[in-house]
Amino acid sequence: MPQFKVIFFNIGGTLLQLKNTTIPQLYSKHLSSLLERKIDPKQVFSAFRKAENWALSRRNFYYLFSDLDQRKYQNAFYNELGVKGRSQINKIEMALAELVNLDFRLEDGVKILLRKLKKDYSLGLITNWDIDLYEILDSFEIRKFFDSITISGEFGISKPSLEIFKSGLADFPEIKAKNTVYVGDDYDLDIEPAQKLRMFTILYDKGPSGMHGWPKRPKVKCPRVERLQEIPMVLKKFEKLK
Repeated sequence: MPQFKVIFFNIGGTLLQLKNTTIPQLYSKHLSSLLERKIDPKQVFSAFRKAENWALSRRNFYYLFSDLDQRKYQNAFYNELGVKGRSQINKIEMALAELVNLDFRLEDGVKILLRKLKKDYSLGLITNWDIDLYEILDSFEIRKFFDSITISGEFGISKPSLEIFKSGLADFPEIKAKNTVYVGDDYDLDIEPAQKLRMFTILYDKGPSGMHGWPKRPKVKCPRVERLQEIPMVLKKFEKLK
């Protein structure tokens, strides 16, 4: 019998990717056009990180912003790109809403992986997303694989709060956190909070080619995979050590 009983996944950047692009590349393209100057994807990545660090310092995140928080988040992002003034930011935001189309695809081998894991484990999602995620899961025909789905837009609290992880774990009251696994692509939002609850963690690290475009972490305190197909091998390896 496997030592691990439940495997939880993040969704965006882990099970789902963008088609033929990353978020920094997508925003770089449109912002360069709107601002009439070159905006490098690395600049976009840096700006997003600065804004996200501000959000984390407020114990808040995208889907839970008040209108004031949203403006402050946008200010942190655009100021990093040299854009200041609410009128200009508002114009850019309105234009981006028309231009930016997040066209998702399943990461390679997701259905095969979930079908394989489902034979030995219960599966769950704990993720920062709006409630339209259910429609996306249905469109890719993968909702059926999950015994538990915890979405920040529905739960009202987002990662990295421990509360959203606890909510997912609560769907399996007879299973201890140490017998669960969390797989995610963001070390700060996924791995560190899960580890605080003694969940076993696996970092899915595609580096700059991943949806969020961030570089590979130089040092991590958990197993790291570059392909989802490596996950069963990691699980078997560490179950033998338990």
